[in-house]
Amino acid sequence: MTTTIAPRRIGVRTALPALAVVPLLRYAIAVHAVADDQPWRAACPCGKPLWPNAIGPSGCCAGCGVRVGAPPYAVEAAALLGAAGLAVSGLGGFALAAYAWWTAAMIVLAFVDAAVMRLPHRITAAATAGFLGLLALGGPAAAWWRAVAAGLVLAAFFGVLAAASRGQLGWGDVSLAVPVAAALGWQNWTAVYAGVLLGLGTAAITAITLRRLGRLTPGTSLPLGPFLITAAYTVAVWS
Repeated sequence: MTTTIAPRRIGVRTALPALAVVPLLRYAIAVHAVADDQPWRAACPCGKPLWPNAIGPSGCCAGCGVRVGAPPYAVEAAALLGAAGLAVSGLGGFALAAYAWWTAAMIVLAFVDAAVMRLPHRITAAATAGFLGLLALGGPAAAWWRAVAAGLVLAAFFGVLAAASRGQLGWGDVSLAVPVAAALGWQNWTAVYAGVLLGLGTAAITAITLRRLGRLTPGTSLPLGPFLITAAYTVAVWS
């Protein structure tokens, strides 16, 4: 009986907290998924407030039916996948709480960047502060300092690339480098190298493939955030 019931209990305990925070994630995505020259969204097109009118799984406003924010059921799927990875990662205590916070913030950033190629600094800052703050409450001090160092090193590296790339790499990507590298650096330096190379490599391969298929016009670029975030999560949680 133990071997059949335990996985079900783990599944329920994993799924329920993940789904419970999805409305907050959808709300944050809807607020921030606007063009760079526009203010943060405060209401649906019909004038109704985003909360609670645009936080359902469909992503559509309950008043006018227009979709605001993430595609239907996409955030729910991302949250469940993220929680499932954390559940089997072997993390516990403050480390598990830190990576759960990090994962939730990264989901918001990935959807916003995919929608409008924008990485809000206040979400990135919240991800970094929450992640490092929770890890500071418990865990090896050496790993914490390595996470901080990794974030600073990758941000400096991306800063040089941004200055030289003439707009191909944005300053939002530079700020994203801090929490991405910190999550990898908590593991080890090898994870930092592997995660960054995986993210940059998959982004480059995807861009080349789409250009050859005619689905990405010359002069345009893909949002880098979703690739870096997915790669960092994969390496940090599943390695």
